[in-house]
Amino acid sequence: MTMLMLILSTTALAVQVQGLFDVQRLVPDQSEETRADVIKDALAEIVVRTTGHSTSLENEQVQKIIATANRYLSQFSYADNPLVGLDATANENTTEQAPLKYRLNMRFDENSLLQALGQSQQPIWGNNRPSTLIWLAIEGSNGRFIVNSENNPLLSDIIQTQATRRGLPATLPLIDLEDEQRISVSDIWGQFSDRIKAASLRYASDATMTGRVYRATAEHWHARWVLQIGNQQLMTDLESEQLRDLLVLSMDWLAESLANKYAVTASTSGPDSYRFKVLGIESIADYARLNAYLGGLQIVESVEILEFDKGTLQYQVKIKGAASQFLSVLALESYLQADRAEQVIPTFYWRHR
Repeated sequence: MTMLMLILSTTALAVQVQGLFDVQRLVPDQSEETRADVIKDALAEIVVRTTGHSTSLENEQVQKIIATANRYLSQFSYADNPLVGLDATANENTTEQAPLKYRLNMRFDENSLLQALGQSQQPIWGNNRPSTLIWLAIEGSNGRFIVNSENNPLLSDIIQTQATRRGLPATLPLIDLEDEQRISVSDIWGQFSDRIKAASLRYASDATMTGRVYRATAEHWHARWVLQIGNQQLMTDLESEQLRDLLVLSMDWLAESLANKYAVTASTSGPDSYRFKVLGIESIADYARLNAYLGGLQIVESVEILEFDKGTLQYQVKIKGAASQFLSVLALESYLQADRAEQVIPTFYWRHR
């Protein structure tokens, strides 16, 4: 599976996720028959990544899209699987299955796929997505520990691979001296919000997900997760027979929770209008950047300037989703800071320089 490239904005906390429409799969051969099946499976992953919801695959129109996956494939290529040959000697004397010979790299056409999903009334989650810091404490046979990439590479790899599958910019804490001075495994296990919030400040993430995982019975692992997105808090309990499967379910829950807030479904009655003012426009460059920013938002269908006077712009935008989603996107990107004072027309301050 390809790793998504993450580009951090210097002025916004949100992350631009590149590679949302790219997928890799290991295959045994380069036949058309094998490729046709793999392309459908890959497109199904892209659909879930793009809509934010696995239930999109149950939609009849989406199933037709996946059935004609070749229409949306813009390019593909093969490469040798670098693992082939490394264990050739060992495999001669064991019953282990040899690794698949090739890696199939696929890229799907963003514009045509988004258009098809939109026509199917599916939510669309753009590539500007909230970053999530994951604090995870696991109780194992030797006690409790905090998961990070240096000390727990296998668990970290599972989390990062599953985050990539869902298009999530997710990170694990460093657990260096600074972290150890601010937070303990007991704080994470107890999910003490004040301690977690203080320790999370250095990472400047948009959301924090705190979990404790333990073996509930001989047959089941149990997870309790708390997701904090601004002032909103969500909780869930998950169970699975295998720890790996539990982490897969956890990343699925994170993706679905964030998509509920940020993915946009076009209204069947047409776009809604939202009027607002922006203060602090000091130059033509500010004017151009602001217009480009608003016009580039996935949720915005059109932008109309109603008035421009002494550094203040008044806009009316047509949006594909609800006004609350539009405001959530603005808060996530942080280019526009809302004026909390009561106003006849909602007012924002332009922060991008």
